[in-house]
Amino acid sequence: MIASKLELSPCAVSVLGQLFVEGPTSDDDITSKAGRCDLVSAGLAFHEAGLSSLTPDGVRMAREWDLCSLYARRDRRWYLKVRFPCVHAAANTPV
Repeated sequence: MIASKLELSPCAVSVLGQLFVEGPTSDDDITSKAGRCDLVSAGLAFHEAGLSSLTPDGVRMAREWDLCSLYARRDRRWYLKVRFPCVHAAANTPV
Protein backbone atom coordinates (compact mmCIF):
# COMPACT_ATOMS: atom_id res chain seq x y z
CA MET A 1 0.00 0.00 0.00
CA ILE A 2 1.43 3.38 -1.04
CA ALA A 3 0.38 6.38 1.06
CA SER A 4 -0.46 9.79 -0.29
CA LYS A 5 1.24 12.90 1.04
CA LEU A 6 -1.90 13.80 2.95
CA GLU A 7 -1.89 10.50 4.86
CA LEU A 8 1.63 10.89 6.28
CA SER A 9 2.10 12.03 9.87
CA PRO A 10 4.48 14.94 10.56
CA CYS A 11 6.94 12.40 12.03
CA ALA A 12 6.78 10.31 8.84
CA VAL A 13 7.39 13.41 6.71
CA SER A 14 10.42 14.27 8.83
CA VAL A 15 11.87 10.76 8.41
CA LEU A 16 11.07 10.78 4.68
CA GLY A 17 13.16 13.93 4.31
CA GLN A 18 15.95 12.54 6.49
CA LEU A 19 16.22 9.29 4.52
CA PHE A 20 16.03 11.15 1.21
CA VAL A 21 18.87 13.50 2.16
CA GLU A 22 21.07 11.18 4.21
CA GLY A 23 20.40 7.80 2.60
CA PRO A 24 20.41 4.62 4.70
CA THR A 25 20.26 5.62 8.36
CA SER A 26 20.92 3.57 11.50
CA ASP A 27 18.36 3.16 14.26
CA ASP A 28 20.50 5.32 16.55
CA ASP A 29 20.27 8.30 14.18
CA ILE A 30 16.67 8.07 12.94
CA THR A 31 14.65 11.19 13.89
CA SER A 32 11.46 9.24 14.71
CA LYS A 33 11.01 5.50 15.01
CA ALA A 34 7.23 5.99 14.88
CA GLY A 35 7.63 7.99 11.66
CA ARG A 36 9.84 5.26 10.23
CA CYS A 37 7.20 2.63 11.09
CA ASP A 38 4.57 4.73 9.31
CA LEU A 39 6.75 4.86 6.18
CA VAL A 40 7.43 1.11 6.30
CA SER A 41 3.69 0.38 6.68
CA ALA A 42 2.97 2.66 3.71
CA GLY A 43 5.58 0.93 1.52
CA LEU A 44 7.78 4.02 1.32
CA ALA A 45 10.70 2.71 3.38
CA PHE A 46 12.16 -0.53 4.64
CA HIS A 47 13.94 -1.42 7.86
CA GLU A 48 16.43 -4.24 8.03
CA ALA A 49 19.48 -5.07 10.19
CA GLY A 50 19.23 -1.79 12.09
CA LEU A 51 19.17 0.39 8.95
CA SER A 52 16.29 2.27 7.35
CA SER A 53 16.15 3.35 3.73
CA LEU A 54 13.58 4.56 1.21
CA THR A 55 11.99 2.27 -1.34
CA PRO A 56 11.80 3.49 -4.96
CA ASP A 57 8.26 4.73 -4.21
CA GLY A 58 9.60 6.63 -1.18
CA VAL A 59 12.28 8.30 -3.29
CA ARG A 60 9.67 9.19 -5.92
CA MET A 61 7.40 10.74 -3.29
CA ALA A 62 10.29 12.73 -1.77
CA ARG A 63 11.37 14.04 -5.20
CA GLU A 64 7.80 15.10 -6.07
CA TRP A 65 7.17 16.94 -2.80
CA ASP A 66 5.95 20.54 -3.14
CA LEU A 67 8.98 22.87 -3.39
CA CYS A 68 7.27 25.72 -1.51
CA SER A 69 6.61 23.55 1.53
CA LEU A 70 10.17 22.19 1.39
CA TYR A 71 11.61 25.70 1.25
CA ALA A 72 9.54 26.67 4.31
CA ARG A 73 11.16 23.92 6.41
CA ARG A 74 13.89 24.94 8.85
CA ASP A 75 16.31 22.36 7.41
CA ARG A 76 16.50 23.10 3.69
CA ARG A 77 18.68 20.14 2.64
CA TRP A 78 15.64 18.29 1.24
CA TYR A 79 14.66 21.36 -0.82
CA LEU A 80 18.22 21.78 -2.10
CA LYS A 81 18.52 18.12 -3.10
CA VAL A 82 15.26 18.24 -5.08
CA ARG A 83 15.97 21.65 -6.59
CA PHE A 84 19.66 21.13 -7.45
CA PRO A 85 20.30 17.35 -7.58
CA CYS A 86 23.64 17.56 -9.44
CA VAL A 87 25.11 20.19 -7.11
CA HIS A 88 24.02 18.25 -4.02
CA ALA A 89 25.56 15.02 -5.35
CA ALA A 90 28.85 16.76 -6.17
CA ALA A 91 29.01 18.30 -2.70
CA ASN A 92 28.68 14.85 -1.08
CA THR A 93 31.25 13.11 -3.29
CA PRO A 94 34.40 12.19 -1.35
CA VAL A 95 37.63 13.59 -2.72
